[in-house]
Amino acid sequence: MTAGTGAGDTITVDAGRVDVLHRLALAVRPLDARTAAPATGIRVGREAPPPGGAVRPLESHGAAGSVLRHGTGGVRNRTVVLRLDDPARRLVPRRFRLPLWTAAELTGADGRPPAAGYVPAASRLLRPWLLPGVAYPVTGGLTGLRLRVTYLGLPVRWPRVEAFGPGGVRVGWAHGDEYGQVLLLVDGTGTLPHPAPSAFDVALRTAVPDRAHLPPVDPLDPLADLVVEDIPRSQAPPTREDLDNPVLRGIAAPPGYRTATRDVVRSLTVGRVLPETDLPHS
Repeated sequence: MTAGTGAGDTITVDAGRVDVLHRLALAVRPLDARTAAPATGIRVGREAPPPGGAVRPLESHGAAGSVLRHGTGGVRNRTVVLRLDDPARRLVPRRFRLPLWTAAELTGADGRPPAAGYVPAASRLLRPWLLPGVAYPVTGGLTGLRLRVTYLGLPVRWPRVEAFGPGGVRVGWAHGDEYGQVLLLVDGTGTLPHPAPSAFDVALRTAVPDRAHLPPVDPLDPLADLVVEDIPRSQAPPTREDLDNPVLRGIAAPPGYRTATRDVVRSLTVGRVLPETDLPHS
C-alpha cells in the first residue's frame, strides 16, 4: 500500500488505488440564527494577509456550504481570516480567524503504518450563526423591535444587543450593521406564567466596539472595521463545543467590545415587530 502525502499522490481505499486531487482544508456552513437552517446567498471568502487584504471567494457548494482545499491552487497558510456577508442584507456579516489542519497532518493517517490519527471532516467544519439583518423577512406573529444603537447621539458601527425578559431570562440577541441598525427578534416571555400578557418589558443590554481601538473606516470596504473573532481549531474527532458554542452563535461579546454600564428597558408587543427607535449605549 502507498501512503499519500498530498495532492498528486495515490492512496489505497476499499475500492482500490485512487489519485489524490485535493485535501479538504475547511468547510464553512453558515446557519441562519433564527431558524438554525443553512443560510443561503452568503458570500464566503478568505482575506489575503494581513487581515483586510483582498478577499478571495471560497468554492461554493450551494446549501452544503463553501470549501477551502489543500492542493494545487489551494490554501498554503496555517491560519485564515474568513469573511461572511449577505449582499441582500438579510443577515449581518461576520469575520473569523482560525487555524487550519495542515496537509501534513491530514495525510499522516494514510501511511502504512499511520503516522498520525485520522482527522474527520467534521473537525474541518465551521458552522457560524448569522443574525437577522435589516432586510430579514419578518413574518406575521414574530415579536421584536428595530433599533439604532447610538453613543452620544451618533450611530455605533457593529453593535450587539441582548434582551432579558422577566426573571432575567435571556429571550433574544442581535447583531447590528455598519449603520448601527439592529433587528431584535425574541423568543418567549421570560418567567411570565401562561397565558402571557400582550405586552411585556425587556431589559436591553448593548455592547459596542471600543472606539479607542477601532481601525479607520474604509470607504471602499465597509467591512474593514468589523471585528475578527478568533475560533480555535476543532479537535479530532470534534467535541460538541467545537461545533456549537457562544462565539459561533454570536452571543459572546468579542474582545475589544464594551458592555453598557446599565440596561435600557423597553416594552414589547407580542406578535409585533415595533418600528425603529434609538437605543443609547451608556
